[in-house]
Amino acid sequence: MEFGLALSGGATKGAAHIGAMKALQEAGLVPSWISGTSAGSMVAALYACGYNIKEMENIALSLSRDIYDTDYKGIIGGILQWVVFKDTKWDGLMKGKKLESLMKKWTEGKWMRESNIPLAITAVDINTGRTVIFVSSKRKLDDDLYTIYRDDVPIYQAVRASIAIPVIFKPINLHGMRLVDGGVTESVPTGVLKKMGAKKVIGINLGYSGQRRSEVDNIWEIGSQSIDIMSYQIMKYRTEESDYIINPHIYDTGMMEVERIPELIERGYQTVKNSLYSINKAINI
Repeated sequence: MEFGLALSGGATKGAAHIGAMKALQEAGLVPSWISGTSAGSMVAALYACGYNIKEMENIALSLSRDIYDTDYKGIIGGILQWVVFKDTKWDGLMKGKKLESLMKKWTEGKWMRESNIPLAITAVDINTGRTVIFVSSKRKLDDDLYTIYRDDVPIYQAVRASIAIPVIFKPINLHGMRLVDGGVTESVPTGVLKKMGAKKVIGINLGYSGQRRSEVDNIWEIGSQSIDIMSYQIMKYRTEESDYIINPHIYDTGMMEVERIPELIERGYQTVKNSLYSINKAINI
């Protein structure tokens, strides 16, 4: 049975998607459509560019905290602007250039239209509030008051837009739009996959699911957790767009805890292994 797979955001927790996909593949469940938001967009993009699970796992295990390029100059300049003028143009703690550069290398500069399978990556135009979904093909997709579809950007730029957690990462400007993390409006992008042709859609939600986290005590974690909570509220009203949502309940991992990536991959793997009966039932009805 063909199905679409939608991957949520979650910063470093996104590594769990790789383990989840490994378990799905072992069970003979290979997605024919894929979408992603924020960290999920990175995994979706790699998969759509032809990377196998082992290759994606190796990429994840190679990551370090160096991928977070703090904009020290911008921070200092922003503080000075505020002190002097009581106003500031400072728009993010991190530049996002390192992750953008890595995604460009890994995807070999491919454009959305060049993905191996149908691909969708979400972002939000912070100026208009519209959801922007970058897709491999606009066939069957019509813009409306709330959503605009684009297929005319490189995959790495779509991913860079999708990972731009407000305040944490600087927004990216594309085609006159100022874009931030897709999780602001579309945490687990299941609906677009059905519009693209998938009859059955499975979602993986790594975000907040009602748990208490006592370690949300710095600007990075507050920003990330705020998006997760907002996405959780949205998800409660959009369950009809998916046939099954996998929730590994990975709420105890900080945004920058890259040293826990091996553990996160394993937790995603075990969650799917334990859910295979329900997943098979959902996509084979």
